[in-house]
Amino acid sequence: MIDPRMADRRKAVLERGARKGIKRAIILLVTVSLLAGVIWLLQSSYLSVQEIEVTGSDRPDVSEAILRAGIEEGIPLILVRTGEAVDELEALPWIRAAEVRRVYPDRVEVAVDQRRAVVWMWDSGSYAVLDIEGVVLEYVTSVVVGTPVLQLGIRHVAEGEAHSDPAVLGGVEFIAALGGVLSGVEVRQEEGELIGRFDGHDIRLGRPVDMAAKASALLAVLADGLPEGSSINLIAPARPAVTP
Repeated sequence: MIDPRMADRRKAVLERGARKGIKRAIILLVTVSLLAGVIWLLQSSYLSVQEIEVTGSDRPDVSEAILRAGIEEGIPLILVRTGEAVDELEALPWIRAAEVRRVYPDRVEVAVDQRRAVVWMWDSGSYAVLDIEGVVLEYVTSVVVGTPVLQLGIRHVAEGEAHSDPAVLGGVEFIAALGGVLSGVEVRQEEGELIGRFDGHDIRLGRPVDMAAKASALLAVLADGLPEGSSINLIAPARPAVTP
């Protein structure tokens, strides 16, 4: 015969175990319910992309790159792959850098640093559009009258790549330093020297060094007025010379 006290103790132990089991089951059920609720909320329209804000560029290829990264209105914000979007954007020749951010509850912000075209360089039947760093942004078949042009006979490079030739970089620096003040400036290369051309004047620039100083000297000389057809020597920009 079982001692009544032992039976009571066994019953109490079983009851405590049952209560603990019920408590664990309730905690598990609540946890699963909360997780399900969070997952539902994250994938619901309340936390889905309703707006994609792009600053720094209005180029169509930027919008296309964003779409290639899977970012479009209606997708859950948590599924936006910001790193992939940055990679797609920075692969574009026109884009120097990009940043993509999720902004809860429903917005994606895209900020890009877009390169600026400085000069067009003749290249085997087309023109390479270059930025200040000599990066080829794209190739075009024609240019607008008055566009600054380089005629250097330099090797072809692909879109998105940068020229490293000193003549190209010097020509770009010279054109950029003019600040768009002079329309239709051209720069060519003859026997290792750069020669500019503007408004009927030949401009001897020499080696591709001190190009910003040479641009400033040219603007100063032109401001003083020049005889028609005269030539300008800017090899020493501190001592420009004009030959009738």
